[in-house]
Amino acid sequence: MSRKSRMVLTPGNLVKELRLKKGWTLKQLSEITSMAVTNLSSIENNKSRISDDRAIILATAFDVKPEFILFPNGYVREDLQNKIELVKKRVRLLEKA
Repeated sequence: MSRKSRMVLTPGNLVKELRLKKGWTLKQLSEITSMAVTNLSSIENNKSRISDDRAIILATAFDVKPEFILFPNGYVREDLQNKIELVKKRVRLLEKA
């Protein structure tokens, strides 16, 4: 049996899902947050990253915590596990030196 790999949800995907769940257009979200429609569209299409400031504003609009928007997959990311283990190994080696 093969394990299905979990799709990694991006902050932009999440913003779009939250907006659609509210039934808002990009223009409406723009009016609520004072962010340009083009910037919001770029975020939703994963063409630009969400700054901390924007995450706080968007989280307020959607009534969620900013970290929910910044880290929609939580802090555990299977796609990063190999790199995380390598970093942990390097830290242990450095601490032993």
